[in-house]
Amino acid sequence: MNQTFTRRRFLRGTGLLGLSLAAGSLLMPFIARAASTQIRIVSNPGLENATLNALMDERGYFKQYGVNAQIIEAPGIAGPFDAIAAGAADLCMVSGYDRVLSRIEQGAKVKIVGAGMKKCALTVYAKPDAIQTLADLKGKTVAVGPRLGLLHTLMLQLMKVKGIDAAQINFVDKGGNEQCYEAVVKGEADACCASISHLNDDGALVVLHEADMWEALPHCTFQTAYAADSALAQKHEGMVAVMAAYGALYEYLMSPASHDAFFEARKHAQKKFDEASARAIWHFNQQQKPYSKDLSLTDADIGYLQDMYIGVGSLKRKQPVAAVADMSAANAAAKLLG
Repeated sequence: MNQTFTRRRFLRGTGLLGLSLAAGSLLMPFIARAASTQIRIVSNPGLENATLNALMDERGYFKQYGVNAQIIEAPGIAGPFDAIAAGAADLCMVSGYDRVLSRIEQGAKVKIVGAGMKKCALTVYAKPDAIQTLADLKGKTVAVGPRLGLLHTLMLQLMKVKGIDAAQINFVDKGGNEQCYEAVVKGEADACCASISHLNDDGALVVLHEADMWEALPHCTFQTAYAADSALAQKHEGMVAVMAAYGALYEYLMSPASHDAFFEARKHAQKKFDEASARAIWHFNQQQKPYSKDLSLTDADIGYLQDMYIGVGSLKRKQPVAAVADMSAANAAAKLLG
């Protein structure tokens, strides 16, 4: 589904006309140049992305930074990357797709250009009293997604960091976050790797000791942003504008001021509103600050991801950072944001 942001939608945001940044003499020429280039932004139509899109529209950050965006929804975890690799889109800003580096290694003309959510918003759940610690997972069945998918890979990395032999754990594919969680509730698995959105659930499952991945894996980037090589070369200022808009959105999202807007956006994005889940996400954003207005990643960040994927066997070799990543647009956007 394609959706072009129009002037009418941009003007919906309240209180934005007086923004000093938009009125600044240094920013105005940039906005004019950025607006002359349309950026095709692709995302997965999941709940979290829908919430971010609704907030972006409401706050008018695209207008503020002169973004000329066409929004494309591509279903499936690989959908956004496939769209970019096929030339149907330019940029994906938020993706948990775990095969980005391996697809680049295989020849896809794509680069990692920054981060979405930097901290891993996952933990490990089990039924109360059944399993106490990560070490107790030995000999147990743990629900994750597909083999060497994101959930499985991060569980393997967690076990490595904690010195636990993952070969003694029976990992089973139960689908995505929600399906993995439900598998444990239904007794189809002993534990699961799943989203922090379940932290406020009514006691169905509990979190294992030392299983919070944002703490256990502090150097692991949870979601990356990636773009076509052609967009980096031909639409650079447009990309800078998009990344500045997302940086402003993330800063707002992690501030107490976003409370009402966040819950309204969540209600708009979710057919059957889950208040407990929304509260869990809200508190995580406030307490852990998983995003950053500076979307850039360091060479060490990229190196960590390469080492992790090589370690689990989904990536063959470590390439120079310049061959797989380009932070030029993210760095320029950070300067705009100050």
